[in-house]
Amino acid sequence: MSIAEANAREKNYEIVVNGQQLVVHDDVLSYEQLVQLAFPGSDPGLRYTITFRGAKEPKEGSLKPGGTVEIKKQGAIFSVTATVKS
Repeated sequence: MSIAEANAREKNYEIVVNGQQLVVHDDVLSYEQLVQLAFPGSDPGLRYTITFRGAKEPKEGSLKPGGTVEIKKQGAIFSVTATVKS
């Protein structure tokens, strides 16, 4: 299989994270993946609040550490904000 054929088979999912349009290749995203998309190289001492809408399953809600969300081909919108540990 050529590189072009492999790239054609690769799935692309268009999402928005903190207002920035991104393309990812997995249909399921984890809390940890979303934190890294929003804040690459983030501080491990911070906690994050993640809310979303327009996903496949669940359609909307919040994501906690260790959680995952299944996304559609287009339209999932994520808000990732840093919070202070208490």
